[in-house]
Order: sequence, then C-alpha cells, then structure tokens
Amino acid sequence: MRFTFDLSTLGPRGSLSLVVDTDDLFVQLVESLDRDLELLAILRYRLIVLGALAAADQSPSIPMAVREIEIVYESLRLEELVRASATVSVADHLELDPTPRIDELAAHASEGWSEVLLDRRRVLIETVTGIQGLANTVSAAMGRRAALADEALAFLRADGGTTYGRAASRGGVLVDGAL
Repeated sequence: MRFTFDLSTLGPRGSLSLVVDTDDLFVQLVESLDRDLELLAILRYRLIVLGALAAADQSPSIPMAVREIEIVYESLRLEELVRASATVSVADHLELDPTPRIDELAAHASEGWSEVLLDRRRVLIETVTGIQGLANTVSAAMGRRAALADEALAFLRADGGTTYGRAASRGGVLVDGAL
C-alpha cells in the first residue's frame, strides 16, 4: 500500500493527515475478490472429489473430504472479513453507505475500476451458482445412494421391505431386532 501525506492539512502543531490513494483501495478490494474466487474454485473441486468418492463407494474417505470442504468454507468466511474491510474502506473513501454491493461501488468508480468490479461480480455470481448446483447434485446423488443401499439391505429387517416401490414379503428373519 502506498501512503502519501497531504501537507495542506498541517495544523498548528505540525500534524499530518494520512491520505490513501483510491487506486490502492480498489486494488485491495479486487485482490480480496480474486482470493474469494480462488477459494470458491477450491470448494468446487472439493465437492467434485466428494461426489467422486461417493460414486466410487469410498465411504471411509468421505469424512475427510467433508472436513476439507469445511476447511475451505472456514477460509472463505475469514476472507469475507477481509473483503468486508476493503469494501468499507472504498465506500468510506467514496462517501457511500458502509456496506455497498459491488455493482454500487462500480457505479461510483472510474471506468477502468468499474469494468474490473463488474467482471469480478459476474464471475462470482456464476461461480456461486455453479457451486450451489454442484452441491445439490452431490447431495441428491448421495441421498439416492443411501436410499438404494437401504433398499438393498431391506431383507435384513424383520418387517420385510420394499423392492423398487413394491412391497415384498420376506421369508425368514436374520436375528430379529439385532440390527
């Protein structure tokens, strides 16, 4: 960060006030948005790994994959604080509400910064939408897998079970109530 001193604000005691360049504030904000995008890409990858582990029937590795997703999510939350701080600094410098959206900042930024901010906003929206869709797909697939496994093991239950939606009476019971 580059600091400059505004000598026109010298007071009676010779104090200096700190002036921060607007470009530096936008650089900090864009770097934070880029870090968000990087972490979202990692989150997407971790979700793909989780789905692949579930599809490959690698149940022992699933808790580790879930923990890795949690770690990335925690990193995203920390980065959110950094981004919020950068956003407040830019908003304060532009004399805006302290919690503006990216498109509001872009509307008050110079043309170059406006384009950069709007591009990051578009990519963030696309990325988050894709991750939400992927998470829903992985969740649904894991739910279907669990339902299929439950149905496949229905013969172990004393009450019989169902086979692809049809009730089926089972003869014999493997240790009633043991499972």
